[in-house]
Amino acid sequence: MRYEMRLAGSGGQGIIIAGIILAEAGILEGYHVIQSQNYGPEARGGSSVSEVILSDAEIDYPKTLGLDILLVFNQKACDENLHDMKPGGLVMADADLVDNIFWRNVVRVPLSRLSQRKYGEQKFANVLAVGALVPFCSWFSAHSIRKAIARRMPQGTIRSNLAAFREGIKLGNDLKKNMKLQEIEGPAEV
Repeated sequence: MRYEMRLAGSGGQGIIIAGIILAEAGILEGYHVIQSQNYGPEARGGSSVSEVILSDAEIDYPKTLGLDILLVFNQKACDENLHDMKPGGLVMADADLVDNIFWRNVVRVPLSRLSQRKYGEQKFANVLAVGALVPFCSWFSAHSIRKAIARRMPQGTIRSNLAAFREGIKLGNDLKKNMKLQEIEGPAEV
C-alpha cells in the first residue's frame, strides 16, 4: 500500500514544517516514508510544496504518482495541483483563501480565520490543518503527530502548537461527521 499527500501554499504558511511533522509521524507509525519539499526563492509569498509518501513496503519511486490527499492553503496552489489527484482523492482547503475547487471530494476548513481568532495570528493554521487531516487519514494516529510536533516545533511554541493541533482534530471530526459523500463543489469531470 502506498499513500501520497501534498501540502501546497505560499512561503511563510508553514507548509514545509507541516510536511516534516507528517513524515516524522509516519516513521513513528512504522511506515516507510519519503518527504520532499520545493519552494520558490522568495522568503515569503513564493510557492511552497511539501510531499509525503507513506508505504508499508520499501518505496521504490520517490515522486508522487497520484495524490490521495491534497492540502491547499491558497487558490494558486489549488489550481496548480488538482491535476495530480487520484480519482476519489480528498482535497482539504483553507476556506478563507481558496474559493474555487473543481473536485468531487472537498473539505473546506477556515484555517486562517480560526488561527487568527484563537491564537491572534495565522501562523498556527498549518498545525490546525494537520489536526483536521487526522480524521480523514488512517495512516496517522494523533499520538504520533503530537510526538512529532513536540520534537520539531520551537520550544517556546510547543504548547500553542499542540493546542492548535487538538483544535484541528476536533474540527476535522466535526467536518467528517457532517460531510456528505461525493459532495461536489464544481464540475464532476476533472
